[in-house]
Amino acid sequence: MRIPLKRFLVLTASFALLGVTPAFAQHFEQGLKDPRVMSPAGLGPAYSGLTGAGVGLLSKKPEYGVNAGDFIIQPRLFLEAAYRSNFFRVDTRNGDTEGAMILHIRPGVALFNPQFDKVAVSLGLDVDVFAPVSSNETVTDQTNVGGNARLAVALFPKSALTLTLSEHFNRTLWMRPTVSTNANRNWNRVGADLSFHPGGRALDFTLGYSYDLISYDDLDDLDHDRHNLRFLASWRFYPMTYAFLEATGEFWSYSRSTSTEEEARPGNYVPGTPVKVYAGLSGYVTERLALLLRAGYGNSLLDRDPEDFSSFIGQLQASYRFGPKTVLHGGVARDFELTPLGGYRDYTRLYAGFTQRLGTLAEITGDFAYDFRGYGEWVPSPRSDLGIGSAVASDPERSESFIRAGVLIDFDVSRLFGVTVGYRYEGVVSDFSITSTGGAWYVAYDDHRVYASLNLRY
Repeated sequence: MRIPLKRFLVLTASFALLGVTPAFAQHFEQGLKDPRVMSPAGLGPAYSGLTGAGVGLLSKKPEYGVNAGDFIIQPRLFLEAAYRSNFFRVDTRNGDTEGAMILHIRPGVALFNPQFDKVAVSLGLDVDVFAPVSSNETVTDQTNVGGNARLAVALFPKSALTLTLSEHFNRTLWMRPTVSTNANRNWNRVGADLSFHPGGRALDFTLGYSYDLISYDDLDDLDHDRHNLRFLASWRFYPMTYAFLEATGEFWSYSRSTSTEEEARPGNYVPGTPVKVYAGLSGYVTERLALLLRAGYGNSLLDRDPEDFSSFIGQLQASYRFGPKTVLHGGVARDFELTPLGGYRDYTRLYAGFTQRLGTLAEITGDFAYDFRGYGEWVPSPRSDLGIGSAVASDPERSESFIRAGVLIDFDVSRLFGVTVGYRYEGVVSDFSITSTGGAWYVAYDDHRVYASLNLRY
């Protein structure tokens, strides 16, 4: 049975979105530090394990680019074809899934000065022309352009005091559910980090601030901004081992004005000031084994109901090198983040990743992650402006499982081009639904994606 999903889009899209945006943010922030070409799978050439963190294999990709004075310019172009089994990520209880072929055209360029002295610059521009191929007009109407632009400028990077300025814009295209609208997101972050690393740089103290502005093409209710503060202190007490202390604080506010009815019901567009404090260790304990351990406390500090998340947060990850071409990662993490509906979402994640280099020609990467996620209390409020009367959530405190897995093979055919083939699975396991006079809308889905790309670089 299909129901008029457009009427429930604002009430459900934020749940669907939050499964991927943290991963994209982490990947693109990593791009500020690494000007090398991005993989068309969205994983990056240094990817190893689900989080992309820690001690992956050293990259064997050839140097490329055009010298321009002190700078190197690296043009690139990715041409990718993919098939997705569930284009709109719809639950089968709400109708048939829609498979579709997708073409991506991704031109891009990177610019950086590797022999920097007083100023280090890193610039990356990537465009994603997204073109679904289908006889279904609803699918082809999703043709659009996304992309990513990032700039980082570090002043006096070799001195004891370094100032890093950054600007980052990311446009993410996201289809769910099957309605004439979409959930395309525009995210802009501008920030600055001030780092003090005296002496031999074994000690480092960094204070950072950034401002995020998030807006959606069609989901104006989800528009918000946030101020982010971060303090990091680290001590390298062995050449490849660190102890660290990290504290972060955010100030969330929504662009929309909540009504009295919404404020009277828990979990509707609740501003908050989430804080997190960690202490930990990161580095090698033997020549082959590395550990990342961090433990701390987090609190959502919501402005009103539901009850705050206030609990332990942390991560334990082990990475083992079987040899110079093989590495295995495994870990568990517990964390939380704010959401428009429910106030916050907490999760416990189990994950593993494996990377194997096959000579000088190819590298294979596999990963798996399982999240158990819980949300704060949410009671839908009537929305007369959307024509929504009474809507009922099947459980005011929603819980679900989120699964991601995949395998990727990168071939370095020559200095000028490579080939990537891969498979990805993503799925939400849940009985949660929203019911009104039009029927029930379920949020679960699963989606299979196979893809191949030609990666050109100069």
